[in-house]
Amino acid sequence: MEKRYYTDEGILSRGASLNILDDDNKFFMLIPVVSLPATKGAPATVDKTVLTDVAVTQVEGLQTNDQKSYTFNYHRDNIKQLKKYAGKKLTFLERNADNTGEKFTGTFAFGRSDVAVNGIEQGTIYITVTDADEFPIDDVRDLIKPTAVITNLLEDVYITGTGSVSVPIETSVGATVSAQSASTSIATASYATGKLTITGVAAGTTFINLTVSKTNEATSYRTIAVNVEAA
Repeated sequence: MEKRYYTDEGILSRGASLNILDDDNKFFMLIPVVSLPATKGAPATVDKTVLTDVAVTQVEGLQTNDQKSYTFNYHRDNIKQLKKYAGKKLTFLERNADNTGEKFTGTFAFGRSDVAVNGIEQGTIYITVTDADEFPIDDVRDLIKPTAVITNLLEDVYITGTGSVSVPIETSVGATVSAQSASTSIATASYATGKLTITGVAAGTTFINLTVSKTNEATSYRTIAVNVEAA
């Protein structure tokens, strides 16, 4: 089975991921996360005794669906993706490394975590769970569709005048890439197999928006920041 990694600092371990349900009734990866939290809280315990008992015994009470928190790398691509879905009621699926899974519904908010010197800038997703399956799913592979992704690190680009820069693009198998400049008055972009060419037009800053797609797979989006300096 092909392994798909999204390589902005953090890597998902062996295919584990946080997924959401789409209009095709299939789950796809929301964003890469650094860890998966505990699934449910411990069941409450209730004391049980009568006058003739020699000790207090306990029975199992209700089990809570705790709020879930996920750490992720706080950069513009993840932020743009999260902004599309924040506050909406969604169906989530946590995929574990052995292809078991946990399904639940809820809403989420997110924010940036503390920033420290020499630290990776990270954020936290907070999901308020409104309903959850009682038991895990034995095998989620038929419920999840792959996401077409760019697999290499994309760095900011610096151009002087009307010069050009070539950026190598690596993707998951069979994925196609389209590129569009957010401001063609500052820089233009063109993509051919495996290579993105960015050309300066005038001094300023802009973004190149990349769309990664493949038939029967979820689409992903990436950006490259471009800084054009006067010649």
